[in-house]
Amino acid sequence: MSRFNPHRDTRELFDVISTWRDSCLLNNGSLLSSGNIWSKENVQQLVEFFVNSPDESDLNFVEKLKNQLAEARQDTKKLAAEILYVMLLCPSNTYATRKREVIKTIWDWSSESLDEAHQLLKDAILDGVGSGGTGFNTNRWREFRFAILFLEAFFKLDQQARSDLLDDGLKFAKWLENIPECDSRQFRHMLLFMLFPDQFERIFGGTDRIEVVSAFTGEPKKQVSKYSALEIDKKLFEIREKESAKHGTQDLDFYVPPLKNVWQINTPKDWLFAWNPANWEWKDLPDAISSTRAGDSCVIRWRCANSNVRIGDRAWLVRLGVAPKGIMAVGNIVSDPYESPHYNEQKAAEEVTSLCVDIEFSNILDVYKDAYVDEKDLKQINIDSQNWFPQSSGIEIKPRSAAILDKLWKSLLVNENDKPKPTGALMPQQDSLNLILFGPPGTGKTRELNSLTEMYILSAKPISREQWLAEQLINDPWFDVVFMALYLLGGKAKVNDITNHEFVVQKAKALGRTANIKQQIWASLQMHTPESSTTVNYAKRYAPFVFDKSENSVWSLIGNWQDECEEQIQRAEFLKSGKDTTKSIQRYEFVTFHQAYSYEDFVEGIRPVQDPETREPAYRVMPGVFKRICEKARLDPQNRYAIFIDEINRGNIAKIFGELITLIEIDKRGHFDTSGEQIKGMSLTLPYSGDKFSVPSNLDIYGTMNTADRSIALLDTALRRRFHFKELMPNSAAISGPRGDGYIEDGEGGVINLRALLDAMNRRVRFLLSRDLMLGHAYFCKIRDFSDLKEVLLNQIIPLLQEYFYSDWHKIQLVFRDIGDGDKAIHPQIVIHEVISEIDVLGFDHDDYDDLIDYRIAKHDEITPESIRKVYESAN
Repeated sequence: MSRFNPHRDTRELFDVISTWRDSCLLNNGSLLSSGNIWSKENVQQLVEFFVNSPDESDLNFVEKLKNQLAEARQDTKKLAAEILYVMLLCPSNTYATRKREVIKTIWDWSSESLDEAHQLLKDAILDGVGSGGTGFNTNRWREFRFAILFLEAFFKLDQQARSDLLDDGLKFAKWLENIPECDSRQFRHMLLFMLFPDQFERIFGGTDRIEVVSAFTGEPKKQVSKYSALEIDKKLFEIREKESAKHGTQDLDFYVPPLKNVWQINTPKDWLFAWNPANWEWKDLPDAISSTRAGDSCVIRWRCANSNVRIGDRAWLVRLGVAPKGIMAVGNIVSDPYESPHYNEQKAAEEVTSLCVDIEFSNILDVYKDAYVDEKDLKQINIDSQNWFPQSSGIEIKPRSAAILDKLWKSLLVNENDKPKPTGALMPQQDSLNLILFGPPGTGKTRELNSLTEMYILSAKPISREQWLAEQLINDPWFDVVFMALYLLGGKAKVNDITNHEFVVQKAKALGRTANIKQQIWASLQMHTPESSTTVNYAKRYAPFVFDKSENSVWSLIGNWQDECEEQIQRAEFLKSGKDTTKSIQRYEFVTFHQAYSYEDFVEGIRPVQDPETREPAYRVMPGVFKRICEKARLDPQNRYAIFIDEINRGNIAKIFGELITLIEIDKRGHFDTSGEQIKGMSLTLPYSGDKFSVPSNLDIYGTMNTADRSIALLDTALRRRFHFKELMPNSAAISGPRGDGYIEDGEGGVINLRALLDAMNRRVRFLLSRDLMLGHAYFCKIRDFSDLKEVLLNQIIPLLQEYFYSDWHKIQLVFRDIGDGDKAIHPQIVIHEVISEIDVLGFDHDDYDDLIDYRIAKHDEITPESIRKVYESAN
């Protein structure tokens, strides 16, 4: 029977469903209260307030529903809560806690509060019986609308007609086909399973239903996808009957063996890859470890001796050679095997190739610091006589050995979670990093750049008082700093004492100034003395007049300084107390280059500013973003800093970097001690300020370049020599879709393969244009349903292709396979064309004119699943 569930006891669930059937569907009662709320009148209100009044705002489902039902009766709100209750009985991919929260929230919109301890809200009932898929949650409003339309039609029947339907599963399913969107709604499958578990399966996803029928009957998936939902139900019933007779039991389930083995045959395998440090130096291993430790993944090409490795398989990395040896990393295969130049540079120069795959490592351990599965642990896993230290990569790990290894690895991660989390601060590397990420649009360059910023954020932790003061005082005017220092020195002090006060010291250090500090203090003091002073002769004086000097050069606070400088006094007390010395520190700057971006923006330049002392306009040498981050790195040599430059090729590199093009070279970087003094490296004099300047060795420079931008060809040759380049190309395997396999349901009972769609379009774009102009996978990564796909095509993909092909619609049609041999239209088209005859327009055959081909883009509602599938089916 379909009601058999190998994972849980479903008797309580079906008791609830039986109560719902008899009490609510037949007798208008209630599940969660004693009232009569399942009525035609309440359903009609839901039709009026929800179905007929859609909310197009950006609010979530519950927030929208609250607004839509604001004027509805209290019982109607309770009915909405109970409908959601029934809809959430089946899905197991939503936690019972979340289900209770949603149901109670909606119920409480009425005048009656729902007790969370209600017997029908316990986990045993709400845990669910099968995955509803991501689509069921993201399309909750569609499913809810379908449920309301079902109830509207159902309650128009008299009680006897309703009872007859509920006594006959096939009759009910046939009747249900009259409800709009019936075949494409998952709640349709859940509803039939709950009411008729002996006839309908607990397979709620359209893709799984097609896969099962195809695997057991041998019919092509394309053919099965054309069946109606009821026809697939009948096929599933026939399969169950046949398999029950074959195995001699009704206790069968399509998600566990032996039935699972028939249709879910592509079970991911485990493979062992090897790394011997003696053969290959993994230079960016520290970065890879830091990246995965921060929660990000990193994709690395790895040699593989086995062509049977497939996308989605799991990869384990073992360290060979000298101790320490053992499993140090795990990830997933994200590419099919491909030929690539040999990792040995000499062999690569001899045009020797090797079979490789791309591995997306999700966790890489430092074998010198972290607990890992070491050589001793591996020798204990001998159940399959597995060779754990092979001399080649791509060795299959037998399932039993893989299961033991997985358990060991997870136990390590649990122990690692008990340790303090990494702060994000990076210890200085031996070499600085100059890296540019490049590739076509939508390949994740900016996303990867943003993810790298997390490595340069120090999570909340205590910092030194000196560092805290420097950050607090960097933007304070010199008058404020001098006043606060004198105030905390008791209101009387000599200039030397003020100069040595911690406020002044840290203010100067934050600005990178070592010279003329005393002159600055003298100027601030004299500028704010009254004209009546007999010891100070200064031309320009500005309020507040709170300083004066004695004959023996002792400065003091005078006049009504308590009232005039009340804010400075409060700030001095705050800084003295040292509050907020625990914070997150950002050790990076982010900037985007453009055609107007200049050296003055990046390094330093003269800008008009308001003098903080006099409040008058002045022209000052101001540091640019690069100089500012270099100053921070110089004063904190024990931590790494970074500057991220998006669209680096869009600026005039030679002008923006200027003389710094030499200083960013790794071997010319400056090395500094903890006091900020340079001990090694090259420096030069900046043209505006005249300051000595060096690029610190603990500063990393990252950039991105879009290969679709023609300006990449103009990239300064000198810059090319000073950067490493990492190519990011379209990777269809990164497209998960709502189910994780790259497919979406098309709303008509079929599926669309997003991965195949991207690959097919990119093959044509590469052929017609260039590999640098292919479409990135990022455009497809957020697609969850067919409507999303159409939006992406119309608003992102087609405009991009227009730009690529300079609005050559004929070539765009080739990309979408809208035309075939002889330019004959292949329907249904995405880019639609119509031949306008000169004779039809002019009335005769004119020698100067030919027939015109008029193009237009299909409207949102005109794009059908078949118009999409035809794009890639020709490539299969």
